[in-house]
Amino acid sequence: MQDSKELKLANVAYWMILMAGTVAILMYFQNFLKVFSISILIWYIIKKLRDLVSKIRFGKFRLPNWIVTIISTAVVFLAIYTIASIISANFQSLANNFPAYSDNITKALIGLEDLLGIKDLDESFLELIGEYKTSIVLYAGSFATLVGQFLIILIYVVFLLLEESLFQQKIEKVLKTTKAGINIYGTIRAVTNLFDDYLSVKIFTSFLTGLLSYFALLVIGIELPALWAFIIFLFNFIPSIGSIVATLFPTLFGLVQYGESSVGLTVLIAVGGIQILVGNFLDPRLMGDRLNISPLVVLLGLTLWGFMWGVVGMILSVPITATLIIIFGQFDNTRPLAILLSKNGEIHFGKKKTTE
Repeated sequence: MQDSKELKLANVAYWMILMAGTVAILMYFQNFLKVFSISILIWYIIKKLRDLVSKIRFGKFRLPNWIVTIISTAVVFLAIYTIASIISANFQSLANNFPAYSDNITKALIGLEDLLGIKDLDESFLELIGEYKTSIVLYAGSFATLVGQFLIILIYVVFLLLEESLFQQKIEKVLKTTKAGINIYGTIRAVTNLFDDYLSVKIFTSFLTGLLSYFALLVIGIELPALWAFIIFLFNFIPSIGSIVATLFPTLFGLVQYGESSVGLTVLIAVGGIQILVGNFLDPRLMGDRLNISPLVVLLGLTLWGFMWGVVGMILSVPITATLIIIFGQFDNTRPLAILLSKNGEIHFGKKKTTE
């Protein structure tokens, strides 16, 4: 009995040390891992685009795979570079023109003072706005830094494309070295299907939300609608709080631009309505329960990955957590953890069959 308790304590200590070491490694190498994660994501998008382009035929003639790969890579990187250039210019324009909105800010705050009966509210908020402007400049600098890493990401993607032809051979050799080869292959296939489902649905719904919000902001007359549409598209990949934060950005800017609460309220209703329509009706119908993640785990994963990797970690938190559930479900020692992380306690994949 004593040995059994000591063994359990040793296992608990082992997993705690392993988790602490993993978190430390993820944080210490976060700059490299974030860039490499973005590279893998871009490579995956190129791969899916290549699969679509390869289906195009001209009679019996079909483009060679290497030409299709070059075309797909060029299209994706050209789109990324174009979007990055537009967004970077919008960030700079927003930072430069911010002092021009000071009169509207003062006007809105004075009206709020009269409504609430609070004094010196404008001075306090103007100090906050000054910090907000500094944050914009910092975010613009961070975005410019990310654009500056564009060449590094390009190099990683090129090497991933060159190596992918050998992936299958390496996986087959790995499978031959272990009796659990079938489970490993099933895990890889399940993770791949998960990414296919999640990315295709999330890219579509986020793009639709950003596009509809762009036209709504254009009609209302909000400046820099492309910037806000991109922020809405990007933040919609962040679960739970992403859509709320993405809606607040153009809402507050509408209030700052016009100095009237009615404009901010109009933006809030328009963009918020689009978020609710797509997020609560379209997204669940397309995605269903395939992720099988507990809502509490989604929130905790969002906090953990956001703490380690910032915005990039928040965006990747859901697919990473879902992948961990699939992997944990493969092993007897970690299957209880997979059950706890799941939405309903049912782990359909990786359940080993017992033989008598």
